[in-house]
Amino acid sequence: MRDRVLIVASGVVRVAGWVNSLAAAGFVVAVALSFAFADAIGAHLLAKYPGHDIALTVAMLRTMAALGLIGCVAVRQILVALGAILSSVRAGDPFVAANAARLQRIGWALLLLQVLDLADGMFVLGFDRLGVDHATWVPGFTGWVAGLMMFVLARVFRAGAAMRDDLAMTI
Repeated sequence: MRDRVLIVASGVVRVAGWVNSLAAAGFVVAVALSFAFADAIGAHLLAKYPGHDIALTVAMLRTMAALGLIGCVAVRQILVALGAILSSVRAGDPFVAANAARLQRIGWALLLLQVLDLADGMFVLGFDRLGVDHATWVPGFTGWVAGLMMFVLARVFRAGAAMRDDLAMTI
């Protein structure tokens, strides 16, 4: 009997990969269009925020989109590593050194996402100082914990793989 959790998880990872790719494409298109329609965007922002630094506002928006693209790269790293881990679990051999490395890669990607989240907070403060409407931002703690947890799990998997290899040598 096939494990339903693995089937669902694999499907979620696959769909998330597609959504992440669409988001990355959206960020690229947004930045490109912000240059193509710079005059129209500037005019709209100037009408909404007379007397504000429109060039700085547009530059901040472009930078946020570029950081969003970097976030998409980090998410892709997570999804690819998770997909490979799921494949090894389906094969019945999850405690291998490769999965320890994959978990560590996931940990680094999660930490990168947390740093990008802090950058978002800085942009929110910048928009607030400029008097520009913006979404709210609250620093998150759970992402830092998840990143730390991935590093710990990587150590557990590395130790499990070593014990498995030692056991194979004694038989």
